[in-house]
Amino acid sequence: MGGSYRKCSECGKRALSIATRCPGCGHELPAPAAPEFEPPLDLRRFLSPRVLGGIIATIAVLAAAALARARRPLEQQSSLFSEAQSVSALSAVAYTTTAAARLDTVTAAPLPTASAGEVLVARTWTNVRKSRSKRGDVEAVLLPGDTVVADSLERAWYRVALEGEVLGYVHRSTLARP
Repeated sequence: MGGSYRKCSECGKRALSIATRCPGCGHELPAPAAPEFEPPLDLRRFLSPRVLGGIIATIAVLAAAALARARRPLEQQSSLFSEAQSVSALSAVAYTTTAAARLDTVTAAPLPTASAGEVLVARTWTNVRKSRSKRGDVEAVLLPGDTVVADSLERAWYRVALEGEVLGYVHRSTLARP
């Protein structure tokens, strides 16, 4: 007999395994036996072994770091915090110094006075180029509203200076009179 049928102990007829009474004689059938154990939860069904191993390794590393931090004296922790602050301040200074070095001015003779050129204002974000060409390297960037002294208009490119230092060349379409 298959697993879906049971045999009545009184009359010998077959009954479904979920039946509570025999269909032939009406005798009450004993309740089906429940399994004695539940299968354990198989985590492989939800997580791959590599992911599970990574989670366990991460927990172990975090626990070791927390334990090491708890063992470190409070004075040493505060000195490490002040060192981290000073390192971040130094990196900010280094970043601004590097950015300023990249936007260094062109090594050309500065304009003698403001009267030697005309004062113009940048309309939009404007690239200041090393040469009078769109292919020239970008030396600096003017923000909208930046005021510069422009002279020597040649092939639609002005030579511009800011605070007496020559920056480079800007196309005339990006500059306007104030």
